[in-house]
Amino acid sequence: MVVVARNLIIGVKDYCILAVMPLLVLMGCKQNMDQSPTKVTGDEQIQITMEEVQQAVSIFNEAMVNPTVELMDDLCADQLTYWHSSGLIQNKSEFIDDIVNGPCHFMSLEAADQSIHISGNTAIVRHIFLAKGTNTGEPVDVCIGNV
Repeated sequence: MVVVARNLIIGVKDYCILAVMPLLVLMGCKQNMDQSPTKVTGDEQIQITMEEVQQAVSIFNEAMVNPTVELMDDLCADQLTYWHSSGLIQNKSEFIDDIVNGPCHFMSLEAADQSIHISGNTAIVRHIFLAKGTNTGEPVDVCIGNV
């Protein structure tokens, strides 16, 4: 799945260093919904459904609240590049280490006002990323618009 994404910060109360935009990561996630190997080359199209995309968002959001190295490794593509709004750029292993061992921990996560548009083998998901958590032990609320 190839997706170009850009985030729009619409408000952050008590800024969290790891203001995670899960769909940016999700868009780089492995396509393993049916567990069968799929190779996409050139203009080949894979049909994805709205339900599969909603399930992928839900699985990823749950993983962000209770992350493990193994789970995040399964969900994230090896080519993952995660760009924070601070300018920090992480590869897959750096991102996973930050999610699992970093200073920010999510207690709850919601994808509010979500819309999904599917075009061929590309899903464009928009939502408001609402999270409650802690950053170095201090409570934080995060509100970020994602594409």
